Amino acid sequence: MNRNDITKKLYERKLAKEVLIAVHRGCGGGNIIENTIPAFEIALKYGGDIIEVDVAKSTDGKLYTIHEGQEERLFFSKDNVQTLSSQEIENLSYRNGNSFKVKQKVEELEEVLKHFRGDTLINLDRAWEFWDDVFELVKKWSMFDQIIVKSPVTEKYLDFMEQYEIPVMYIPIVKNERELAQVLERNINTVGVEVIISSEKSDFYNLEIIKELKKRNLLVWLNAIRLNDSTILTLGSDDDKALLLSEDDGWGRILDIGADIIQTDWPLHLACYLQKRRMFTNLNS
Repeated sequence: MNRNDITKKLYERKLAKEVLIAVHRGCGGGNIIENTIPAFEIALKYGGDIIEVDVAKSTDGKLYTIHEGQEERLFFSKDNVQTLSSQEIENLSYRNGNSFKVKQKVEELEEVLKHFRGDTLINLDRAWEFWDDVFELVKKWSMFDQIIVKSPVTEKYLDFMEQYEIPVMYIPIVKNERELAQVLERNINTVGVEVIISSEKSDFYNLEIIKELKKRNLLVWLNAIRLNDSTILTLGSDDDKALLLSEDDGWGRILDIGADIIQTDWPLHLACYLQKRRMFTNLNS
């Protein structure tokens, strides 16, 4: 596949929607567990355009959709899943939002790919140490036109992406202009940039840089997710602020910065806000 074939679905979706919603780990909650097919299905029903899927690898090489490091919350276990065999991972029992064991098991990446093969855009995250294994599965199911991968900016990851035989859609996680320059000098199918703006001292607080990204036809991915009370991803404008204080000061400010893709834990609410904002814009145009 060439770059145009691979990027067609993404750019057609962007043209139709203007702003895309990326749903963080799917919509988990209550008895629905994050990073599972039910959570991803709900995310799409709630207006998501891209499902964000975390990937981990067992000691014997099987790939699963789970965010390693979250085991104590998800299973009441202190064992990192990437130190476990596939048999040990498949014997784990998820805990739901009420801390009860549920029947849902950790899902294999291949089963998730098979389930969503077709039109769904899928961001495979946290897989940068074993992209070769991930891409073998993507190749098996002919899904490179649906898959976007992300990573921090390191020479190792950029080398891999530049040398890989297929121009996989790539979005680097960029914190400053130096990292951005590292990416842009490479022959990689970079379709967008996840921009971290932790404070007004950030390089990307300068909106001229955001405008320059758009001139290069790079999609700007900004985060509304609230990971904790101390990590700031987009100037403190996030889901919490949007839901509890002001949608305009939360999601609206992210849009004003220039977001083409917003990652959220609350896709239905964000989709409703985007619709209201479009209606208001149309009425006043």
